[in-house]
Amino acid sequence: MKLATLIAIGVMLAFTGQARAELVELEVKSTEPAFAGRTFGSVGAYELIRAVAHHRVDPAAPVNAGLVNIQKAPRDAQGRVAFDADVVILKPVDLAKGNGRMLYEMVNRGRSLSVGLLNRVAPGAGRGSFSAAAEAGDGFLMDAGFTVVMSGWQAEYPVTDAPPMAVALGSRLPRPPSSTALSARLPVAADVTGMTREQFFDVGAEGTFVGYLSYPAADVNEKGTMAMRERDADPAVSPASLAWRYLDPWRIEVTKPAGTSPGALFEFVYRAKDPVVYGLALASMRDLVSYLRYGDAEGNPLRSAIKKVIGLGASQTGRTLKELVSEFNEDESGRIVLDGANIVISGAGRNSVNSAFARPGLKDAQHTSWGLRGDEFPFSYPVTRDALSGRTDGVIRRCSATRTCPRIVHIDSENELWHGGTLTYVDASGRDLTMPDNVRVFVFAGTEHTSTPRPGMSPPFCAAPAPAMIDWSVFARALFTALDRWVANDEAPPASRYPTVARGELVAKSAYNFPKLYEAPYVGAFSAKHYYDFSHEPPKRIGSYPLLVPQADADGLMIGGIRHPFVSVPLATNAGWNVRKPGFGEGDLCMATGLHVPFAATRQERAERKDPRLSIEERYASRDAYVQSVKQAAQALVKDRLLLPADAEAIVAEADDQYHKALARR
Repeated sequence: MKLATLIAIGVMLAFTGQARAELVELEVKSTEPAFAGRTFGSVGAYELIRAVAHHRVDPAAPVNAGLVNIQKAPRDAQGRVAFDADVVILKPVDLAKGNGRMLYEMVNRGRSLSVGLLNRVAPGAGRGSFSAAAEAGDGFLMDAGFTVVMSGWQAEYPVTDAPPMAVALGSRLPRPPSSTALSARLPVAADVTGMTREQFFDVGAEGTFVGYLSYPAADVNEKGTMAMRERDADPAVSPASLAWRYLDPWRIEVTKPAGTSPGALFEFVYRAKDPVVYGLALASMRDLVSYLRYGDAEGNPLRSAIKKVIGLGASQTGRTLKELVSEFNEDESGRIVLDGANIVISGAGRNSVNSAFARPGLKDAQHTSWGLRGDEFPFSYPVTRDALSGRTDGVIRRCSATRTCPRIVHIDSENELWHGGTLTYVDASGRDLTMPDNVRVFVFAGTEHTSTPRPGMSPPFCAAPAPAMIDWSVFARALFTALDRWVANDEAPPASRYPTVARGELVAKSAYNFPKLYEAPYVGAFSAKHYYDFSHEPPKRIGSYPLLVPQADADGLMIGGIRHPFVSVPLATNAGWNVRKPGFGEGDLCMATGLHVPFAATRQERAERKDPRLSIEERYASRDAYVQSVKQAAQALVKDRLLLPADAEAIVAEADDQYHKALARR
């Protein structure tokens, strides 16, 4: 049946006397061939549906009682809160040829990450339009017959000339008319005011900068307070030469003291108004997925086709997916929403979503942001006791009580561990955790936040000249496959692989065994997590959680977790951390960035460099010996279902070139 321009999505099954949230209308904006009509094996061609979901939420419904500021949001004539969200659906033209499973992604700052990650879309191929054949990458998801659904949830920013991701614009979506970014038009809690805080960093070398505010000032004639510091651990100061003024309710101009470095940190406390009711974003995800998998209205484009759903979130949406799993994985009819959750590079963090002045998109990390509501205990999945807060909790405690937890595969790069992510594996006292039966946790040694290598793209403020060069997307594909089989066929996935204290893989910072390399000296950088008193603004630090780091071997390579063949059989040191240069917060972590330091080619070169690591000629008798060792490491990972056979073959094929390039550096 041809989709009409406007598809009415009917009210879902009603309970007598029980108010419910509803997705009341799906306005289809366009339907067109996806990926330039490219076909995928027995599944055939895909089509792309762009739509807007119109939601209505009843503030009186018990399921919505925990949404902060929901009672202050504007209501329609029926007493409900109305809002909209963008939706994209990639589906087989013939749904009967699909596999009956949906991959749902709440997009990150308007952009899809799931297709690019799992389909290994090449850099420069374009992402977001889904109109070019190259945007399907190698067709991994489409060949398997998945329907992919994406929805926007982050609010649009009203200042149209605000540069994307500038300074504190963690969740901003200034969008030109041609933009394919997905967002939500979330309501604000009108007339609500409160003290809040904006943080600015890497603001450049000019004497002034413009800071964009997440929420408008309640009164531009009211004083705020501005403080600054050069490094993360320095005390905040407000010298007389530090000045600021409002340009309008959404922007301030800051005049820096003479001699301030480009990497200085600034913190502005002010009274704001009209906070976005961000908790509604979680309700929108729940209601969209529930309708598409259960709704039997004739207009549902996926009606009767979806049997299982896997949610995927990466980075800040990985942290958001934890919030969805914890609080919103049960619809108003008591049915499970997500059967599986692929939580990617979230570390031990959660997202600042359901709070009065939420800051989704920001991350509590050294030399960036700190003291964020939402990014608090619990840090891991098992239920544990936190002496600092006095709470007993776990990410899946609530869904466990209602028997609505999904099966979870949590994957992290090594970089997440350096930003407090080791709290995924230990409790608040630093003792090893055992994961619940429905959770598997994996970490990839020698990797950074970005999945694929970025040669020559280390940020200019990072000290180590090259970012980590290990591609962890191959593990993401294998573990997504394992999660899918777990969900669809009840086939148990591989056992978790994460570092533990008992095996000496998590240690105190003082015991970290990184080799002395002049290109990348370790100076003790680590993003600790803290417990705060949020009755103050800025929040007052009350205590700190364990400062455990992933231990390294003599080559500087992390010893726990999963090792890529190029880590097991190395030609260089790859680590998940990097630190900042002088003038940019020297010695603090470079967020999201790792490092890469090649081995010397020969024993003589090693001696000249005073490099403590063995040279390539001392490690491998020949190129063939190196390639054979890589092959053996890859085959072991395939046997353990941590690497797909085709990806293993590609790694082995690449090994010869890797060896040649390593020797050519002489």
